[in-house]
Amino acid sequence: MNRLLALSAATAALTLTPAALAKADGDETGAQAASVAAGEATPVRLKEWTGDWELMKTSRRMRVWRSHLAYKLTVDAAGEVTDCEITEEFRMRRVSDRLCDVLSEHHMFEPAHNAAGAPVEGSYVSRISYMDVRNRLEGE
Repeated sequence: MNRLLALSAATAALTLTPAALAKADGDETGAQAASVAAGEATPVRLKEWTGDWELMKTSRRMRVWRSHLAYKLTVDAAGEVTDCEITEEFRMRRVSDRLCDVLSEHHMFEPAHNAAGAPVEGSYVSRISYMDVRNRLEGE
């Protein structure tokens, strides 16, 4: 009986989570865009994400069984990723490290700017749904 309840809960979580993570704004990674008025500081802006295939390949090799991957990237004044943190940690540190390698390598950014317009360090927080990645790869 307990096994049946656990199985039902797990099935519901895997089935319903991708729908809950669906993006209303059309952004590929689900990051929320910040509205910025003229003369104010601007946040880091994603220019390109090219890592769908590599993320799926690495996740399969590392046996990642999650519906999504939440992370935070630190971006320097040149737009390069300098640090990565998986916000929902894995038990084994090497899984997080390898996924961070993929995320860091395949994100391209415009750096954040201060109120004077000078580039500054900033951060980018997002979540990638594996269901969305699969759908994009199947559509190619």
